[in-house]
Amino acid sequence: MKVYILPLLLIFLVSFRQKDVPHCKFKFDHYKALKKIPEPSDIVYDKETGHCFIVSDHGILFECDTLGNIIRRAADEGQDFEGVEVKDSFIYVSDETPRKVYQYRKSDLSLVKVYSVSWGGAMNRAFESIAYNYTKNCFVLVSQQPATVVEYTSDFKELGRYKFNGTRDISGARWHNGSMYLLSSLDASIIKCNATSYEGEEFYQINVLNPEGLSFDAHENISITSDDLQRIYFFKNLPTIK
Repeated sequence: MKVYILPLLLIFLVSFRQKDVPHCKFKFDHYKALKKIPEPSDIVYDKETGHCFIVSDHGILFECDTLGNIIRRAADEGQDFEGVEVKDSFIYVSDETPRKVYQYRKSDLSLVKVYSVSWGGAMNRAFESIAYNYTKNCFVLVSQQPATVVEYTSDFKELGRYKFNGTRDISGARWHNGSMYLLSSLDASIIKCNATSYEGEEFYQINVLNPEGLSFDAHENISITSDDLQRIYFFKNLPTIK
C-alpha cells in the first residue's frame, strides 16, 4: 500500500451519531424525467441567469431552465462528470475518472482551463461533487467513499481534508445561506453541516432513490437529481426541525 505524505496538510475527522442530530423526513413535491440528459449526476442553480446547470455521467455539461429543459450544451466533453458549481463568470465541473476539474465560461459554455487534482483509490470512488464554500472562501470537492470533504484554493491546490463519518457516502455538496449541505446516496439523506467544521447539525431523510445532485433556487426550493432513474425531484423549502 502506498503512503502519501502531504506537507502542511491537516487531516480532520468529522463524526456524529445520527441519533444525536435532529432528524425529520422530507418528501419531494413532484418530479420530472430528464429523457435527454443521460445519467444526470449533479445540478446547480445560477442566480444571475435563473437557469440551472446539470452534468451527466457521460461527460456533458448542460444549461437548462429550472424544470430541466435543455437550453444548450457545451461542445467540449469529459469522461465522467459528477459535480458542477457556478462561481462568478465561470462553471466548474469535476470529472471523477481522470481526477480533473474543468473550468467553462458561463457566457458561451466554452472550455477555459483544465485542472488536475490528486486522489488515490478506485476510479469510481473519487470526487462526486464540487461546491464553493463562501464561508471559508475555498472550493470543496467531496469523495464518495471514504466520505471525505477536501478543500482547495482557486487554482485547485489542496488545503485540507475532513473525513466525514456521518453517512456511508457523500454524493453531493452545496453551500447555502451560511451552511454546507451534504447529500448521501446510500442513506438517501440531506445533512446540514457547519460550513467551517463540516459537523452535522440537521439530518433530513428523503424519499429519492440514489440521489446524486443538490441545488437551492432563488426561493429556497430544492432540486435533486437521480442518475439511476434519470429524474429531477422538486422539494419545497427545508422544514424546521423541532
